[in-house]
Amino acid sequence: MKLAAKLILIFMVGVLGIVALFSWQTVRQQRAWSQQSNEDSAVDLVHALKPTIEQAYRDGGTVRIQQAIEVTRRTTSGPAMRWIAPEKSDDAQEGSDNLSTDTETLSRSISSISISDKDGKTKQLTYVPLTLSGDVPGAVEVATPLLNSEANVRRSFQASILSLFGVTLLSGFVIYWGGLKLVASPLRRLMKQVEQIGKGEFGQPPAISSNDEFGQLAFAISEMSYRLQEQRATIEAETETRLQTQQQLRHIDRLGTVGTLAAGVAHELGTPLNVVSGRAGLISSGQLSEADVRSSAQTIQKETERMTAIIRQLLDFARRTGTEQASIDLIRLAQQTCELMQPLAMKAHVELIVSANENLPVNTVGDPGQLQQVITNLISNAIQAIPDGGKIRITVHSEDIQPPAMIESELNRFACLEVIDTGTGMTNIETEHVFEPFYTTKDVGEGTGLGLSIAYGIVREHGGWIDVASEKDQGTTFRVWLPLDNQKDEQ
Repeated sequence: MKLAAKLILIFMVGVLGIVALFSWQTVRQQRAWSQQSNEDSAVDLVHALKPTIEQAYRDGGTVRIQQAIEVTRRTTSGPAMRWIAPEKSDDAQEGSDNLSTDTETLSRSISSISISDKDGKTKQLTYVPLTLSGDVPGAVEVATPLLNSEANVRRSFQASILSLFGVTLLSGFVIYWGGLKLVASPLRRLMKQVEQIGKGEFGQPPAISSNDEFGQLAFAISEMSYRLQEQRATIEAETETRLQTQQQLRHIDRLGTVGTLAAGVAHELGTPLNVVSGRAGLISSGQLSEADVRSSAQTIQKETERMTAIIRQLLDFARRTGTEQASIDLIRLAQQTCELMQPLAMKAHVELIVSANENLPVNTVGDPGQLQQVITNLISNAIQAIPDGGKIRITVHSEDIQPPAMIESELNRFACLEVIDTGTGMTNIETEHVFEPFYTTKDVGEGTGLGLSIAYGIVREHGGWIDVASEKDQGTTFRVWLPLDNQKDEQ
C-alpha cells in the first residue's frame, strides 16, 4: 500500500504540473491574442480614418488633425482616440485622463501599453504612427477598454482550473484503484508468502497466477521455496549423519581411553585378587577357627566390592551415553573421574590431586557422561606428558570472565575446571594447533589426535570453551569454562 501511495503521489504531481503548465500557457496566449487583436483593431480604425486625417493635415496642420479626431470620436461609438504630437508640450496633450506619453512611443512602429486609471479600470493604449506628406508628425492613440479581454482571460483561467481539478480527481481515482488492484494487493500476497517462507513453511505454490511481472516474481518465489525445502531436507539428513558420526567418534574415543585404562585396572585388580585367593585357601584348609573364617569371609567380601566398584566405573565410562541435560556438580564429577584414572596414574607414578572447596559447590548443566569424557581426555593427556612421574592438579571454581567473541552469552561468571600438570609442556606453535583434529605431539601409535578435538567440541556444545597455557619444560594448564547452573549458583 505504501508503494501504491508513492506511485499515486508521483503521478499526481506530474499531472498537476503538466495541467498547470498548460493552463498558464493558455492564459498567456489568451492575453497575447487579446493584445494583438486590440492592436489590429486600432490599426484598422486609424487606417480607415487616414484620408480624413490627411485632409485635415493639409487644411490646417496637426491642429486640424486633433479636431477631426474629436469630431470622429463624437460621431462614432468606437474606442476613444486622440492625436499625439511630439512637439507639443504635456499641457497641450492633456486628454481625457491626463495621460502623457514620451517620444519613444511615437516611433515608426506600432506599440501598445496597458495602464490602469484612478478608478481601477484597465485600458490598452495603442499608438499608430502616421506618415503624412513624407513625415511622421505624430501618432493616433487608441484607448481600448480591457474589460472583455480580462473577462475572457478569467474565463480561460477558470476553465483551466476546472480542467485541472477534473483531471486530478479522475487520475487520482484511476490510479488509486489501479494501485490497489494491480500493485498493493499482489504485493500484500507476495509479502505474506515471503513471511511464511521466512517462518520455515517451504514448498508453497505461486501466490499470484497473473502473466505480468508480479506473476513472474510469484513463480520465482515459489521455486525458491521448493528449493529451500529440498535443501532443508538435505541439510537435516547430513546433520543427522554428522551427529551420528560425531557420536561414533566420541564413543570410539571413550573405548580407546578404556583400552588405556584397562592395563591400570588389571594392575589394580591384582592385589585384591591375591587377597581373595589367599583368604579362600585358608578357609578351604579347615585350619581356621570360626572367628577367623568369619574374618576371612568379610575380607573377601570387602575386596570383592572393591573390584566390583572398579569394574563398574570402567563399564559406566565405556557405555554409550545419551544427550540428557542435568545439573552437574563439577567437583563431584572431577573426584569420580580421578578415582577412575587413579590406576593409570599410579602405574605412571603420577599423583592426582583434586583441589576444590566442597562447601562452595560449582554446578553446570549438561550431559555428565560427555563432560566426564572431557576431564578423562585432559587427565590422560597430562599423564602422557609426564614421562618420569609428577603431579596433576585438578581445580574447580567459579570466576568472573569476559567470554570470547565466539561465545554468544551475556553472562560474565562461569564455572572453571583446570587441569594443571608438571609435564614437558608445549611450544606456542603446538598450542595453536592442539585442538585441531588428528594433530598430536605423541609418537606414532600412541594417539589418534582426536581426544582434545572431541573434548573441545563437547565443551562448545555445552556453551563453553577451552583455553590452554603452556611453556616448554614448564608444564601445561588446560582450563574448561562452562556456564553456571543459575538454579544452583548465584551469579
